[in-house]
Amino acid sequence: MTAHSANPAPTAANRSRVWTILDLINWGREYFEKRQIDNARLEVEWLLARVLSLKRVDLYVQFEQPLEPAELAQFKQMVLRRVSGEPLQYILGTAPFCEHDFLVTPAVLIPRPESEILIERLKQGPAPATILDIGTGSGCLAVTAALLYPAAQVTAVDISHNALEVARENAGQLGAANVTFVEMDILQDTPDGAFDAVLCNPPYISESEWEFLPQEVREREPEVALRDRGDGLTFFRRLAEIGPALLTPQGQLIIEIGGRAQAGAVEALCTAAGATCAFYPDLQDDLRVGVVKWGD
Repeated sequence: MTAHSANPAPTAANRSRVWTILDLINWGREYFEKRQIDNARLEVEWLLARVLSLKRVDLYVQFEQPLEPAELAQFKQMVLRRVSGEPLQYILGTAPFCEHDFLVTPAVLIPRPESEILIERLKQGPAPATILDIGTGSGCLAVTAALLYPAAQVTAVDISHNALEVARENAGQLGAANVTFVEMDILQDTPDGAFDAVLCNPPYISESEWEFLPQEVREREPEVALRDRGDGLTFFRRLAEIGPALLTPQGQLIIEIGGRAQAGAVEALCTAAGATCAFYPDLQDDLRVGVVKWGD
């Protein structure tokens, strides 16, 4: 294998070569960097750790360990999938969120660290007895909330049947027995009951912003979870409309928004609906999460 090789698996020319963990980390880092993949070394380490069923830190404890032919072939396929533009999380089949590993497939949006702020804001309020997650996707918000508040009744809704299947599997694997999953189009229907907390990471990418998203996001992640094919505010209008009916008197709506540029429009919608809204920043100091309340 050379730094320019596209094939990390043994070939007729290099079949006798023994490839160790360290060999493949060094080769893979350069290979990914040449193809402009961010965090190249880290991504190679995750792939190798998955192939070898090791923790990442153990790769360096066992860096001289050679790979078996079957392991090398599996690594090759993962590398080729990654350079084709498939997100790392879909290749691994999992993504971290709030200290848990969630199953992810192309049917669900990949959980982002920014969305963890919704959980942080939830924890700032009183312990909720009832929680609603709108557009649950992988279930990362609903399941995390259910694990934090095992006495609460959590309802998770999504328009996608396939996404709900992933979310149910995550709830089962992580032991969140207090979640009910409902297939629903929130733009057409309203969940029954009133909730102490409503969580929502809606599709908020506008048509004008869509083309500027990274290609692998636009082409690989579910479009229905990303954009509303409008001005990006469709779901916020709906939430402002049905929010009072969804919440208990002291309940709060916790939403993810598209940054500071969208905050003013979202606040105006909430204010017009008789609500107050406070925004909180992400790690890049962009406004990312809004907490909306009706009443005192």
